[in-house]
Amino acid sequence: MVSGPRSSAITLLTSSFVLLDRVTLAGEQRLWSAGITEWRSFRAASKIPGFGKRRKLYSDLQLAELERALEAGLRTGRFDTLAERLPRGEHWRLLPLFDDGIAYLDIETAERYGDVTVLGVWDGSEYVAFVKGRNLDKELVKQYLGRFTVFVTFNGSSFDLPIIERYFRGVLPERHLHVDLRHVCARLGLHGGLKSVETVLGITRHEDVRGMCGAEAALLWHEYLLTRDDELVELLLEYNEADCKNLEPLAGVVVPALWRQLRALSLEEPLLVLSESGQTQPL
Repeated sequence: MVSGPRSSAITLLTSSFVLLDRVTLAGEQRLWSAGITEWRSFRAASKIPGFGKRRKLYSDLQLAELERALEAGLRTGRFDTLAERLPRGEHWRLLPLFDDGIAYLDIETAERYGDVTVLGVWDGSEYVAFVKGRNLDKELVKQYLGRFTVFVTFNGSSFDLPIIERYFRGVLPERHLHVDLRHVCARLGLHGGLKSVETVLGITRHEDVRGMCGAEAALLWHEYLLTRDDELVELLLEYNEADCKNLEPLAGVVVPALWRQLRALSLEEPLLVLSESGQTQPL
């Protein structure tokens, strides 16, 4: 019997209904409010508000398929089928299922959207950096990133991953999961950049890079090009390492916090939600 953190991760997923066709976040909330809190309770119920007989049968078949995909994923460490069923904005729900294969990734650029100067990854035990002019080689990066199935970033949907794809097309694994913690934080009311969120949550950095921002990191690189002072690169790498490493404790806080928030909201929902016409609103 699975217990501990893995058990909680499985429960999080098997309590998720947005994997089903036509079930929105609001519909998921209504299912929870109706006492349908896990896949097994859904399948055990003879009737569910908002689901006709045909839709209920089809959903039961979908859940059986998802259960098989979950069992296979727990054996292989890959959850591709579940990721395909989840809306992209809900991929964070899969993160606790992974014991390894997670890359906490961050890049530095010469300007806002300029050349990549540093590509850094923290894998939970080791920090690896690829630096322009040293080892920032497409084939080396591709070989290294191929080890991972999950990439965790902060604003990586808009910044890091598109820039990596622009400059090093094809280095990311063809099938991978991406969790952008910026969007998870925003749903919790945590807005602003990574450093602002860290401050609110009490996640710290070494004093040498505390208070530094991306613009200052770009200036460090510019100054290095002028002086060739290796200490400037070392400071830039220390900054990037903090960006990468701090994503791990951040995920450890905000992912379960968002799940608790979603479940708490269901307690405030009425059992049935009526439309303006007075009919039960479909889930």
